[in-house]
Amino acid sequence: MVSQGAVVFIAVSGAIAFLLPIGLIIWFKRKYGASLKVFFIGALTFFVFAQLLEGGVHVYVLQVNEMTKEAMRNPLWYGIYGCLMAGIFEECGRYIMMKLFLKRHHAWPDGLAFGTGHGGLEAIMITGLSSISLIVYAFTINSGTFEQLLINDDMKQALLPIQEQLLHTPSYEWLLGGIERISAIAVQIGLSLVVLYAVKSRRPLFLLYSILLHALFNVPAVLYQKRIIEYVAAVEIIVALLAAVSVYWIIKAKRLFQ
Repeated sequence: MVSQGAVVFIAVSGAIAFLLPIGLIIWFKRKYGASLKVFFIGALTFFVFAQLLEGGVHVYVLQVNEMTKEAMRNPLWYGIYGCLMAGIFEECGRYIMMKLFLKRHHAWPDGLAFGTGHGGLEAIMITGLSSISLIVYAFTINSGTFEQLLINDDMKQALLPIQEQLLHTPSYEWLLGGIERISAIAVQIGLSLVVLYAVKSRRPLFLLYSILLHALFNVPAVLYQKRIIEYVAAVEIIVALLAAVSVYWIIKAKRLFQ
C-alpha cells in the first residue's frame, strides 16, 4: 500500500508546480506591470530549447551514438556534459528569443515575467504532470488493479520501478519535489535577468555568465544521480541556498534596469 502521507505530499508538490507560476505572474503583473506576452515567450523558450532541441541531442548522445554513450558512463564526463548542455541550450535560447521577440521589453519586470514563464513550464512538465501520474499509479496500487497494467515485458520494465518507488520512498521526500520547484523558479528568474541585461546592455559576456551559473545550479542534481551525494535532502539544501543567492540578485538587479 502507498501511504496516505505519500499521496498527500505528491499532490502538494503537484499543486506547487501548477499554482506557483500562475500566482507569481498575477502578482508581478499587478505590482510591476509585467507582460503576459513575455511570460508566454519564456514558457515557449523552455519548451523549444530544453524539451525539443536539448532533448533531441540527449537522445543521440546518450542512446544512439555508441561512442558517446560509452563515454557518458564515466561520472565526470556525464556531469560535465549534463550541466553544460542545460546551460548552453536554455541560456542561448533565452538570448535568441529575447533578441528576436523582446526588442521593446528590456525592463526589470520583463525579466521577472520571462523567468516565471520559463521556470513555470519547467515546473509543470517536470513535477506537475508527473505528480498526476504518480497519484493515479498510487490509487491503482492501493486498489489492487496495478497488476492489470503489466500486460507485457515493456510495461513491466517501465512501471515496476515506479511501483517500487511509490511503496518504499519515505513520504517526506515527495514534498521535496515541490520545494525544489520553488528554488528552480527563483533561479530561472535570476538567470533570465542576467541574460536580459546582456541583451539590454549589449554585453554578451553576461550570456557566458548565465551559462556557467546554470551549469553550477545543475551540479547537485548530477552528483545525486551518480550517487556521489547520497541524500536527496542534501541536494535540496544546496539548491535552496543557490536560490537564496538568486533572490538576492533579483532584488539588486532592479537598479541595473532603471
